[in-house]
Amino acid sequence: MNFVSSAKPGFLPHINGMRAMAILAVVLYHLDAELCPCGYFGVDVFLLITGYFMFRGDIQPERLSAVRYGDYLQRKMWRLAPPMLVVGMPLVLGGAFLLQPDLYEVLLKTFAASCVGLSNEYVAHSGDYFSPATQDNPLMHLWYVGLTVQLYLLLPLVARFAGRWRYVVYGLLGLCSAFLYFFLQYGDDVDAWVPHVTILMEIFPPYYSLATRLWEPFLAALVLVLPVCRLRWVGMLLSLVGAALLIAPVWMCETGSAGVLPSLAGAMLLLQYGASGPMGALFNWQPLQQLGTISFSLYLVHWPVMALWRYATFNDVGTDDKVAMLVVSLLLAWGVWRLVESRSASWGRALRRPGLTAASALIILGASTNWVAHNAELQKALPNAIDEEEMQFSHYIMTGRAKTADLNGFPARAFQHVPLLAGNDVAAPVSFFLMGDSHAWHLHYGLDKLLRERGGLRGMYLNNSCVPAWDCFMELQGGNARWNRQRGEALLSWLERQKNIRTIIISCYWHLRFSAGSMRDWNLRRIPTADIRRHMEEGMRETCRRMKTMGKQVLVLRDNPFHPRSTNHVNRYLRRDLLGLEYELPLQTLEQYADATATEEPFMQSLERLGLATVIDISPALEENGTYPLRMQGKFLYRDTNHLSRFGSLRVADLLLEHLPQ
Repeated sequence: MNFVSSAKPGFLPHINGMRAMAILAVVLYHLDAELCPCGYFGVDVFLLITGYFMFRGDIQPERLSAVRYGDYLQRKMWRLAPPMLVVGMPLVLGGAFLLQPDLYEVLLKTFAASCVGLSNEYVAHSGDYFSPATQDNPLMHLWYVGLTVQLYLLLPLVARFAGRWRYVVYGLLGLCSAFLYFFLQYGDDVDAWVPHVTILMEIFPPYYSLATRLWEPFLAALVLVLPVCRLRWVGMLLSLVGAALLIAPVWMCETGSAGVLPSLAGAMLLLQYGASGPMGALFNWQPLQQLGTISFSLYLVHWPVMALWRYATFNDVGTDDKVAMLVVSLLLAWGVWRLVESRSASWGRALRRPGLTAASALIILGASTNWVAHNAELQKALPNAIDEEEMQFSHYIMTGRAKTADLNGFPARAFQHVPLLAGNDVAAPVSFFLMGDSHAWHLHYGLDKLLRERGGLRGMYLNNSCVPAWDCFMELQGGNARWNRQRGEALLSWLERQKNIRTIIISCYWHLRFSAGSMRDWNLRRIPTADIRRHMEEGMRETCRRMKTMGKQVLVLRDNPFHPRSTNHVNRYLRRDLLGLEYELPLQTLEQYADATATEEPFMQSLERLGLATVIDISPALEENGTYPLRMQGKFLYRDTNHLSRFGSLRVADLLLEHLPQ
């Protein structure tokens, strides 16, 4: 079995060997991050190699005037599209049978974006706090294909319009891109820059955007213009230094974007000096050459294999599974390369209008997939559709947003979200205010439904992806949590003016907030992990004290008792059901819940001892026969690891209403 075709004109074995090293790093990282902690640097090396061949080939000054832009794009289209479609289409079709609906929707939209070269932008902007984890998306890796397509579209235009000033333009664009990339990665370490970083990150996600990655292929232009040392021993030494710089950060760094700089410097040295000496012999080693030849196909197939394998085994993968994933990926990659990638260029040349044919096929496939992804009625008819009872925990449960007339002067511009109203008795004033993080919105559904049925009370809920009562917040990229003292003071000032609001309810997923993370105080200063608990407890006490001074009743809700942590039993149940397998739903005993909440008990007791708040334990609403089950009365209590379902929300809301003054 020979993976490698005969060498073509312009074929450079040492660069093919570099491709092999880059894809090996990426695959090992995706297989197990501990094997190659910064293996994703391999993508940066691919970008550098892509830029090298572009600047060395079609957009070099001597050839640029003779290259037709349409023909150039047509060649690239037939190079990238067929392998991508061969990998993507089976997932689009098979996912309708095997993937959970929300995950399948993400896959469809990723594929649709890939067909028009925008997969990087979709992957960067598609996730929020409630979306399926990006790592579950079998086509997540196509973001790199979108970035490559945009690179192919842009660089020839820049080279052509820049004329003889092209290298000056390359340098300016590269410097601007590198500055933007590292500013967005590390700019929020400076408190004054945080607002600017926040805004720019929404526009230019640093890992995915062409604007923040353009500097890497431009480094290849620098390789081509730098002088070459002709002394053989110096070249050999530089190639060894380059290999060390390339490999060491990939395997030795734990994380961090700055670590990519030595890897790229090493790759630049290898582009220039890696063809001879010990590194040249290594790169010419047949297994590396074979791996480099199928590197693009391997990139396309390896992530779907690993994502689906983990999906089917519920992330319970051992050494045998990892070996099997690697073997299956290599075999499929060879098949895609042998049957599709190595032949697709000739398919285009055999057609009368290859560019129009390819573009039409991509547009039709992308539009059709996007239509399915946005057609709710059609999705209900798919084989993976879930029944109404399961929708009680797998679908969102938000209801209506508050209207301007209901806000009563609420400082809406200071927050990411507009409050939600609970209850429809318009004759009744808003008498209670529920605020919390994303783990509180499930209560809004139950309160709204019960108050609509019973009347007499109206409430308002604010979710800001953090608990506004605290003087600190967890910086969540998905939830876009941003908090500061101005917002906190604006909220407290508004609450003080609302004489009809007599009760403040604070609901939060308390345990989550004490995990090590990016914590900031109201002044946007970072909080050391060791100080998080003290800082947050003091902030909660002070805010409760201020609310009591206003004459408000303060209710603090304890966590719900379902704490499986990283093991999402609801997802496991759904996947087993789709695959036709049994799954035993978990129970938690009262003793286990007590152990899980023991660390928060002293603080909760202090709130009541100091007369600052009434602590309400919601666990009795979720208890049955001395346990906390996942289902009760044949209905799910939870929609995921820590959010209640509609049914669970109703049970907790019924308990909570007993504590609200009528």
